[in-house]
Amino acid sequence: MEITLKLLTKIIPYIFIGWLFTKLKLKNTDLFIRYFVNFALYFLVPIFVFFAMWEAPLLTNVVNTRNVVFAVLVVFFFGVLFALCHSKIFGQSFRSVALPIIFMNSAYIAIPLNTVFFGTEGTFYAIIYNVGLTFLYFIFGVWFVSGSIKEMFRLPIMYLAIFGIFLNLSGIKLSTEIHHFSELLTAITIPVMLCLVGCQMRTDSIFCYKGLKKVLTGVFMRMFGGLIVAYIFCRVFDITGVVKGVCLLTSAMPSAISSYIFSKKYDADYSFASSMITIGLIMTLVVIPIILWLK
Repeated sequence: MEITLKLLTKIIPYIFIGWLFTKLKLKNTDLFIRYFVNFALYFLVPIFVFFAMWEAPLLTNVVNTRNVVFAVLVVFFFGVLFALCHSKIFGQSFRSVALPIIFMNSAYIAIPLNTVFFGTEGTFYAIIYNVGLTFLYFIFGVWFVSGSIKEMFRLPIMYLAIFGIFLNLSGIKLSTEIHHFSELLTAITIPVMLCLVGCQMRTDSIFCYKGLKKVLTGVFMRMFGGLIVAYIFCRVFDITGVVKGVCLLTSAMPSAISSYIFSKKYDADYSFASSMITIGLIMTLVVIPIILWLK
């Protein structure tokens, strides 16, 4: 009951607001969303990640940080295997289906959910997970779909995350004023990220795309496959508590929104990516209670 209440009051309303805004068909809606996304991608989210990395307990929880990074690598490796299996089963090229199967929404959905369910500590480890996955995305993901890794160097989130880690490891503490600002930024950024998810939802793709079996198989591989791999990893290495919760929850998230953007940009199967994102968001309501029970 508590889980459902949190979803209904702290997560779903913001997603619905973002989705509703796109349905109002206001003048210059697409232009506004594009600027809104760019503002979040190039300013709001990088600054949010910067402060989170600066405040993250990296020195006091080196083992936990290492476990999260290893979990990212293991889930990524099996995600590649799942994508290869999917491409063989349905007779498509690996590059056409790789991104939405391998890479989950580790930022816009995972960070807010981990914050809601696991508090500040959950936010820290969710961001560490996201930073690790982001490195893999822009090294291997972009390479898989396009053959280039240049995009990695165009996003400020990478540089600010590294700078935040540097300040953290240097022992430089946040002043009271900066700490209050970071709290305010968190209160703003999380709803904005959820609204962006709503803006990018494409409900029409579920009904117009014929390969529903292919999409459902992809969603199962992405969400339940990621969950199973993360669960086995945590059992084998005896990982418990908040770190386990973050690993399970983030590994089982639906496809990254950027998988649609990059699939369309590089002429991969963007209808497949869009359908996986939308159905995956719906499946999140089913997966989250399972994850919290396993934790």
